[in-house]
Amino acid sequence: MGKEVHRQEINEYPEEIKADYLRLSDWIRNMRRSYGQQVVVRLVDPQSLGGIWKVLRHRIRRFPTFFVGGTERIVGWEGDPDAAVQRALSRIGGAIPGEARA
Repeated sequence: MGKEVHRQEINEYPEEIKADYLRLSDWIRNMRRSYGQQVVVRLVDPQSLGGIWKVLRHRIRRFPTFFVGGTERIVGWEGDPDAAVQRALSRIGGAIPGEARA
């Protein structure tokens, strides 16, 4: 019953929000499949108390906003979150999918 209620709630949102939700969900699944536990994804609701604090603290004006490796910020989908994750992993010596480790 829980999944059905969740599905009904999502269907009540405007198409643009649903498309963003699906895109973000797919991106998270791909990150998990590609990197396993090397990448930690934390979702923060910008309307929650903690989310409001992060929006103010980091001066976030557009969503989604990605913080990668604690140093790189990507706003919206115009940036390339996948490439940013790869750069961050290479800086810390993590394995990048498709590359052999020495």
